[in-house]
Amino acid sequence: MLKFAISGVLCFISAYLGIAGKNYYDKRCKYLRDFDDFLSSLRDGISYAKDKLPQIGRKFLSGGKGAFYNNLEEYICLAESCNPTQEQVNKCFDSKYLSKFDKVMLKDFFFQLGRYDYDTQISRLDLTESQLKKTLEKAEKERKTTGNLLPKLGLVLGIAIMIILA
Repeated sequence: MLKFAISGVLCFISAYLGIAGKNYYDKRCKYLRDFDDFLSSLRDGISYAKDKLPQIGRKFLSGGKGAFYNNLEEYICLAESCNPTQEQVNKCFDSKYLSKFDKVMLKDFFFQLGRYDYDTQISRLDLTESQLKKTLEKAEKERKTTGNLLPKLGLVLGIAIMIILA
C-alpha cells in the first residue's frame, strides 16, 4: 500500500513537471507575441501620431497584462525618470521565459530606443521586427513540438515509475 501511494505521488510529480514545461513554452510565445504587438503599436505611434515613447507605451499597457506588460511598464517608468543605462534595461527585461537570444534582442532594442533620429529608429524597428518574426516562428514550433510533448512524456514517465515500483 505504501509503495502504491509513493508511486502515485511520483506519477503526479512527473506529470506536473511535464505541465510546467509546457507552461514555459506557452508563456515564452505569449511574451514574444506581446512584444510583436508592441512593435506594431510603436511603429504606428512613431510614424503617424508622432507620440513620444512614454505615451505610446502607456497606451499599449492599458490593453493587457502579462510578463511583457510588467517589464514594459518598469522600462517606461525608468525612461520617464532618466535616460536608462544598459544595466537598468537588462534588469527590466530579464524574464525567465526567454532564451538568451530573446533577452539580447529585447535588451538591445530597448536600450537603443529613442537614441537615434527618426529614419535610423525606423530601420532599427524593421530589423528587430524581422528578427522577432523568425524567433516567434521558432518559438511557436518549439511550443507545438516540445511543449505539447512534455506533459505526455511526464505522464508516461509517471506511469512507468508506478509500474516499476508496484
